[in-house]
This record gives sequence, structure tokens and C-alpha cells, in this order.
Amino acid sequence: MKKTGLILIGVSILVAIIYIATRDTFLAYIPNVKDGTISVIDTKNDKIVKTIKVDNQLSDGIEVSRDGKKIYAGNYDKGELFIISADSGKIEKKIKTGKNLHGIDLTPDGRYLYLASGDFKEGEEYNYISIVDTEKEKIIDEIQTNSKSPSHIDFSSDGSLAYIANILSNEVSLLDTEKGEIVATIPVGTIPNEVEPSKDDQYLYVANVTDGTISIIDIVKKKEISSIRVGEGTHGLAISPDGKYLYASNRESNDLIKLDLENNRIVDKVKTGKTANHVSYVPGEEKLYVTNKDSNDLTVVDDHSFKITKKLKLGKEPHEISFSFITSM
Repeated sequence: MKKTGLILIGVSILVAIIYIATRDTFLAYIPNVKDGTISVIDTKNDKIVKTIKVDNQLSDGIEVSRDGKKIYAGNYDKGELFIISADSGKIEKKIKTGKNLHGIDLTPDGRYLYLASGDFKEGEEYNYISIVDTEKEKIIDEIQTNSKSPSHIDFSSDGSLAYIANILSNEVSLLDTEKGEIVATIPVGTIPNEVEPSKDDQYLYVANVTDGTISIIDIVKKKEISSIRVGEGTHGLAISPDGKYLYASNRESNDLIKLDLENNRIVDKVKTGKTANHVSYVPGEEKLYVTNKDSNDLTVVDDHSFKITKKLKLGKEPHEISFSFITSM
């Protein structure tokens, strides 16, 4: 009996060791727009493990393929999409869009990239969305919108709808991804920069920069049902894994807020750095990453205490954050 017990204890310890050794972790990728580099961060240790030099400048958006092998970045005014080896950091392919390239967003299944051409400029050439097939690595469609300057895009959980923030016409567009058609255009606040859907796909949250508000859109009714004041220069959004909280980074008040979605009240706030830019909830962890555009750094915020646990110096003007899954064994 004692021998059996020792064997069971030994097996349990071995299983625990194997679990720890093979535990999943993630890398974060952040484009530093003004120096054309990408910072790569080990999210377990909040440590920069690599800096990739790509070009003289980069677009605000970034994505990583679902298998973590390819990084998708862009050159803003040249309109080039770069397909980069995540392993070597070398550019494997360039795709010329013929348009400005602002946002870069990947569909939930990883099959398509939606590229937004928006800028703070008037002109038909800034009103396009290009769609790239990630398997064929080429543009397969181009959609001209009636709205002005699409910037960032997100998707419903099944990928059937794309949600598009149009910064110069103060609207959000709903795009049927199967038909390639815009099915609704919804007025929101001034300079809607980023969108974030609720976990149940019933609501869409919109960051309005000039107003310092978050618009709440009822997706079924296709209309704004509420607007909440959350700071100054509301720019980036993220949602908690359980869908109970929304986080917003405010550029002008230089802070991150935590909004309880049950009653739409701010329950916490922390100053992060100069010009709090984009925010992401770190997968598999209970913390948030905030890029600070003008202090050129990354702030790590513990979700429970809502205190800063670490700051990392990045390149010039860090923007969006994308994550790739790796196995640490």
C-alpha cells in the first residue's frame, strides 16, 4: 500500500512537472511606428526578447498568423503590407495595396487580413478596405466605402460581420464579410478610432477620441443606445476574458480606466504614461499592456490591484499590440 502511494505521488509530481514545462505562453508584437521596428515581448516575464527592424516607418496596425509563424505589418504612406518570418525577422514578401495603410486586422479564423486605408486627410483614396487571402498571400478584394477614413476593424466571433471605425465621418460601418457589402452605417461620437465587440456579440463598444467617450451600439438594432464619458482622448479598447469589464486608454488624460459593464461605471483608473495609446488584455494572464505613444514605453497593469507592475522602454511611437501563442517546451 505504501509502495502504491509512493508511485501515485511520483506520478502526480511528474504530471505537474510536465504541465509546468508545457504550459502555454504568448509573445506580444508591437510596431514602433516612427523608427520602423517591432518589439517582441515574452508575456510571462514582461521582457523584450527581440527587436525587428522592418523599414523607416510602420503602420499603426499589426497582426500575427494563428500559427505564430508570420507577422503582418505595413508601411503607412507607401501602402505596403509586409509578411515577416516571426522566427528570422526577415521580410518574406511585400504586397503593394496602392492605398494608404493604417489598420491591419485578421479574421477570427486567420484566413483573411482586412487593411484599412484611413488617415486624417480628405480624399476618396483614403476610403478603402483591402482584403488579403493569407494562404494565397494576395489581395482578393477591395471595398470602397461611402464613409471617410476607415482606421481599425474588429469582427464578430464567427467572422460574419466586420466592424469598421471611420474616423473622419464619425460613423461605424457593419460589413457582411460573406457578401462583401456594408449593411449598416451607425453615427457615433467624434473621431471613432477603435471598436470592441462584447463577448456575446450583442453590443459594440466604440472609442471616440475627441469626445472622450465610449459609444455602445446595439448590434441587432444597429444603433447607438448609450454614450459614456470615460476620460480625455479615448483611443484604445480591450475587454476582459469574462466579458464583464471594458478597458479604455485615454491619450490626453494619460490613463487607463476599467469600466464595469453591468452598470457602465468606472471602477478603477491608473496613469500609465504620456499619451496612453492602445490597450490589450494579455492572454492567459491577469494583466493589461498599454502602449504610450509619446513616452515610447509599455506599461504593465495588474488587473486586480490596477497598479503598474512594470514599464518597458520601446521604440518611437508604439501602437497596437498583437499576440502569438507558443509552447514553452
